[in-house]
Amino acid sequence: MNEKKALYAFGCPNREATVERLRFVAALAPDPAAKKLFFTLAVKLNDESCDRWYRCFFYNMRLEVEHFAHHKYRSDNLRVQIRESDYE
Repeated sequence: MNEKKALYAFGCPNREATVERLRFVAALAPDPAAKKLFFTLAVKLNDESCDRWYRCFFYNMRLEVEHFAHHKYRSDNLRVQIRESDYE
């Protein structure tokens, strides 16, 4: 999920531009874990065989992340009221 969030923030439909941008972000990131995340993602996407599926993956990933971000969750400690009329 972290890779999807990184692609959502820094990606675009152009794979080469995304790889270059991720390398720049990795160079600028002060946190070693973030630096590693961005660099490994750039390495994964740098393969030429990614051209065939990247654009479709990018658009589907954007839809998935936008749906996930706008989805409202109920807290686990909220009471759910069950009406008996629903089950009759």
